[in-house]
Amino acid sequence: MKALLAGPTRLYKIICIYTLFALATYSWAQTSILTAEDQTIVNNAKKIREQSKDMTIPNNAHSDIARTQAREFYNQIKGKQAEKLNLTNNKKASGRIIFFASFSLGNEGLDEILYAASNTQDSMVVFRGLKNEKDFARSVQDIQRMVSNYSPIPNVIIDPTLFRDYSVSKVPTIVYLDEEIKSEVARVSGLVDAKWLSQKVRYGKGGDHGVRGPVEGISERDLIEVMQDKVANIDWASKKEQAINSFWEGQEFISLRRASKSRVRYLDPSIRISNDIKDANGNVIIPKGVTINPLELKSFNQAVIVFDPVDPKQVNLVTQKIEQIRGTHQRITLIATQFDKLDGWGSYRKVTDHFNSAVYKLTPDLISRFEIEYVPTVITSENKHFVIEELAFNEEAGL
Repeated sequence: MKALLAGPTRLYKIICIYTLFALATYSWAQTSILTAEDQTIVNNAKKIREQSKDMTIPNNAHSDIARTQAREFYNQIKGKQAEKLNLTNNKKASGRIIFFASFSLGNEGLDEILYAASNTQDSMVVFRGLKNEKDFARSVQDIQRMVSNYSPIPNVIIDPTLFRDYSVSKVPTIVYLDEEIKSEVARVSGLVDAKWLSQKVRYGKGGDHGVRGPVEGISERDLIEVMQDKVANIDWASKKEQAINSFWEGQEFISLRRASKSRVRYLDPSIRISNDIKDANGNVIIPKGVTINPLELKSFNQAVIVFDPVDPKQVNLVTQKIEQIRGTHQRITLIATQFDKLDGWGSYRKVTDHFNSAVYKLTPDLISRFEIEYVPTVITSENKHFVIEELAFNEEAGL
């Protein structure tokens, strides 16, 4: 049952992957204090802004593309033993006898095939597709319930490629395969008696023995064609827009109070080594007790500004501050405590357009590392210390 459900489950996963793929393949800029996770908002927005004049994508209307995608999905199933979609592991998935079946045979006809397969070693029953295309799970359960009545449980698979490979258009059909190369040795339609066909082969009478009993057409559509239609009918533009909009629903922001007065603090980033640091050969590189200041090892030439872009007053303060420090710092990194969730990407674009710069999301690690308490806060360095400057709103100056 678990293996049989793998097909439809993976189909929906692949649809989601195709939808999200456009949002995940952006190049991520590197900064000295930001992780790749911090930069997600920036890069998503960058992609959207590049496509802002044309927010639609093809609806995958071309059948050849859809067919390719469906085939790729089906090949993934086949490549992981799920190709057989086995309901049991007590018998070999492939064998010398293939029973081609369909729900068009009715309960009595299917009962005969499943009973025969249960009593035929190295055999399997093959369906071309699912009984109910709109309900994969229920179709799988229908098959599972049928085979659970037999002991041993017959091997049942859904593999439309076998119907194509052996040109089967009527059921029941039994195909006898060569044991070594699995090529067709003999076949018969209208019968479910594998022993009859095996005896013919044993007496050297291979080939197509024609129709020896009542046959039916195949009611289930080719599973790959069903997948193809599902892929082709997906509204990719809508999926893309949903993915973009849902991004903001899952965002959690850190709220910090606005600074009530201006203040400058100095932060010593020195750390004391509590245990010897050794190389791969056991040699001590840095002994216990040594104090290290990262600013002595690498200079910090940028300014990091943490602020709330939803607060217009803070935006004004930051704008003024940037003008003051632009010429003295190699890089200015803007960190936002929040964005307007309701406006989503519109809120983000408004801020980035105002500063003509990327804006990153504040993380707990950044707060802890620089002991940030209020906003706006400007982080720079001076000699061996970080300078933490909190900017307050000046009522008299209107800033």
